Order: sequence, then structure tokens, then C-alpha cells
Amino acid sequence: METTESRLKLLYQLFKPGLAFSIVVTVVPALLLEDRIPSLALIFYTLLGTGLSAMASFAYNQLLEQHTDAKMKRTARRVLPSGKLDPILVHIIGSSLLGAGILILYIKSGWLAAALALFSFLFYVFIYTLLLKPHTEHSTVLGGICGAIGPLIGEAALRGTITIEGILLFLLVFLWQPPHFWALSIFRLDDYRSAGFPLLPVKQGIPVTVQQMIFYQALLVVAMVLVWFPADIGSYFYLALSVPFGLYILYRMVLLRRETTPVAARSIFFLTIFHNILWHGSLTAELLLRHW
Repeated sequence: METTESRLKLLYQLFKPGLAFSIVVTVVPALLLEDRIPSLALIFYTLLGTGLSAMASFAYNQLLEQHTDAKMKRTARRVLPSGKLDPILVHIIGSSLLGAGILILYIKSGWLAAALALFSFLFYVFIYTLLLKPHTEHSTVLGGICGAIGPLIGEAALRGTITIEGILLFLLVFLWQPPHFWALSIFRLDDYRSAGFPLLPVKQGIPVTVQQMIFYQALLVVAMVLVWFPADIGSYFYLALSVPFGLYILYRMVLLRRETTPVAARSIFFLTIFHNILWHGSLTAELLLRHW
């Protein structure tokens, strides 16, 4: 008999709060762009609303992809293709999370923050999951739009508008995503091929994919410098942590051209995750210290 604890564990796997946290992290620096620190209530509710709407999007993504997930070793044991959760229950909880998240953002963070979060959900679920991912190799790049919305939500909550500062922070996350997901798709190439997803390594091959990874990673490093100068969002602490590590990942991608192995691609995938946390963490710490 299924226990409450096991049911909660299944819901945890479905809604991916850990992955939602990686999106919530991108909101924080944008909330600290002003000379004053915003109220703790604004910070809390903006992060909560963003996190809830992100978890809802992950649930609906899995609802729509449960049949293709069943064809992939990496995803076959997920709660929906394995039949561990009723899709109707997922609909109910997912829609509740989305409604709560958007409502919290609308009431506490403003209509623009709520609209951006709703746009991200709709784009991810209907444009990316249904239209782009099954039909085009460009889905990884175009899908990055919804994954990078976090900084725009943060600035909208803080200022009620979007400026070049928020756009630059958005650009960092947008450029980070393609090489991150292409590293995973190289590592799990057979899975994506068997599921019929026309991702870049499936359609164009691994050498072309690695070239694109290098291109986007180089742009990311350049954008990180632009955030420091001339935008003056971060200073030397942020720069010293984010840029060298970004260059190291770029070096690892160059090595991947010479010897492409699943282990090397998997290593780059996890390095990019750490890089994302590193630059957002250092930027957040620096902005907090600047206020104090």
C-alpha cells in the first residue's frame, strides 16, 4: 500500500523543486539592482511565485511527454510513464501550483512579474514542448527564452518595468542554456534518438553540436564581462569567479572536439550547473555587500 511519504516522494520527483530552485536563483540578483534592498516580503513572494509556476511547468511538460519519456532509459522510470501517479492528480496539483504562483506574483510583485511568469509557463509547455522540441533542432536555443525569464521577473517585481540591466542578466541565462543542454543531449544521444527528438546532435551530429557549444559559451563569457563593464552590475569579485570558470568550461568544450565521450559531455553538463550557481551566488553576494 502506498504511504503518504512515498506519495510525497513521487510528487517531489514530478515537480522538481531542485530544478525550480536553479530558476529561482536567477531572480535574486535582479531584485537587488536598486540602491536600496527591497522588502523581505517582496523578495520572498517573488521567489515563491516564480518557484511555484516553474514547478507547474515541469509537471505539464512531463504530462505532455510521458509517451516519449517511456522510450528513453533516462526518463522511463519517471512517475507518469511508469504509472506511479494518476495524470488527473498531476493536472489538479499542477494547475493549483500555477494558479497560486501567478496569483502571488500578481498581488505581491505586480502585474508585469505575473505576466512574465505566465508567459514563461505557456511558452515552455505549449511552444517548446509541443511545437519546437518534437519538430526542430533549434528547440534548445528558442526554448531558452522561457528558461531565462527569471531575471526579468525579478526586475519587474522591483521596478515595475524592464531595463537594459534586466536584459543583460536575462542574456546570461539565455546564452548559458544551449551548451548546458547540448552537453546532456550528447551524453544521452541514444535516448533522444530513440524517442525521435530532432535535437542538434541527432540531426547535425556531435562535431557541429560541439562547435555550437563553444560559440555560445564564448558569447556567455563576453556577456559576463559586459555585465561588469560597462553595465557596472558586478565588480571584481563577481568577475574573478565567473569569467575564469567560464573560460575553463570553454577549454573543456574545445577538448571535447578532440575526444567526444559520454563521460566528458556529462562532466561539462555538471560544470555548467555549478557555473550557473557560482555566478549568480557571487553576484548576489556582491550586490548585498554594496548595499551595506
